[in-house]
Amino acid sequence: MSKDKPDQELIVSRQVLSIPQRFSTGPVMGRFLTELRDNKRVMANKCPKCGRHQLPPREVCAICRVEATEWEELGPEGRIRDFDVVYYASPDPLTGKTRETPYVACWADLDGTRGDAPLWHLLDAPDPSVVRRGLRVRVVFADERHGRMEDIKHFEIIDDSVGRGAGEAQGGSK
Repeated sequence: MSKDKPDQELIVSRQVLSIPQRFSTGPVMGRFLTELRDNKRVMANKCPKCGRHQLPPREVCAICRVEATEWEELGPEGRIRDFDVVYYASPDPLTGKTRETPYVACWADLDGTRGDAPLWHLLDAPDPSVVRRGLRVRVVFADERHGRMEDIKHFEIIDDSVGRGAGEAQGGSK
């Protein structure tokens, strides 16, 4: 504080703002979200030029800049590419609720990709110490789906014996 200014009381207003809005997903993201909601399928589009998957899908390949109209189902299983164990209890910006810590978020390469389209989501890992790169996981869908990313509830570990070999990268970015 400057010597010529008196101390000022800091007033904090804690509130969650809710602004009801609707956004158009467009045809590409709309198909992706519809597949999650109606068919419990993770779909990616594929570039006709380089063969790269895009997840979430986009109208144009981010590398070749050509229209990507081919679709492929990925997963629902895959391997963890990388992960974070989170110890900081920050509030969810959409709900204002604070998630219990620690929790794990991960990038997973779903079966069917060439490692070119990892999907980020939460991992149901009651013991974060067992999480490592290469671990097999499966998408778990929410019981009630509405055409949003939250239609994927989380990933679950399906085989924790895989990836323990010598030279396997252990741990994630923490």
